[in-house]
Amino acid sequence: MPPPGPGPAGLAPQPPTARSTRPARARARFAQALRSLLQPEGLPPEASAQLEAALGGIGREALTGGPGRIARVRAQVGAAPPRLLDWMSGQVVDHPAVLYDTEGVKLLAARQTRSIATAVGALQLALVAAASASTLEGGPVLALAIDGMVGQVASVVHGCCDWYNTGSYLVRRLRESGITVDRAEVRRLTNAALMSKGKVVDERALARSTELRLVRSWVGRGVVDALPFGSNLGHASARAAGRIDGSDLPALVGLVRASIPRSPADGVNRPRPRPPARRRRRP
Repeated sequence: MPPPGPGPAGLAPQPPTARSTRPARARARFAQALRSLLQPEGLPPEASAQLEAALGGIGREALTGGPGRIARVRAQVGAAPPRLLDWMSGQVVDHPAVLYDTEGVKLLAARQTRSIATAVGALQLALVAAASASTLEGGPVLALAIDGMVGQVASVVHGCCDWYNTGSYLVRRLRESGITVDRAEVRRLTNAALMSKGKVVDERALARSTELRLVRSWVGRGVVDALPFGSNLGHASARAAGRIDGSDLPALVGLVRASIPRSPADGVNRPRPRPPARRRRRP
């Protein structure tokens, strides 16, 4: 077989060098580890597909050159949770997970936590390899910033897992009581169960503003959760399930449907009373 002919410039094609393929391999490992993070065990394939659609482009953005990449990545991370909850609220109503007691919620949450922790470890190793093998500006400083981004993505993924577990358990318990809820109702009830602090669901947490605080907690705690001994993930859905068991569910559903603000802190304005109609004077 004749050897390959010269290229357009009169030179024979050169095989790729180890230096040129090393960044490509590092980026491929990073992308694969990110996909594993977005496909945690214990979530249905449809939910994993939604996670990848919302957060899959973050890895490419993080490893692409150009100023302001970290700010763009964080903006994407912050914008993803509301879109994910739009889909998740319909999922738990139509196809809730098979969770009938708090022990089942704990087991599912532990399985998800182990899967996410394994993926985060692989991501951090791939990040070190990508930062050392590529020409990314900033070197170790940029790698540390991307590591914080990885923690934020992991926190959002874990938050969605907690939401799926809590929403599924809530729907199962409501159906046992003969109560049917729609997507908007289960969304507010699940947010309240996750954001309450005591042993029951706090009625004040039924406000619409609770979801914003919940999403901010997912994104804000990401840097801490990236640390080996800083993570406290894996317990939110189990605690929320305990609050659901200790609460008067029909009363909570009634409050959501009536949209009654419980206090001025709810951020819901009470309707202003209409002024009495004036009587016309007879001429």
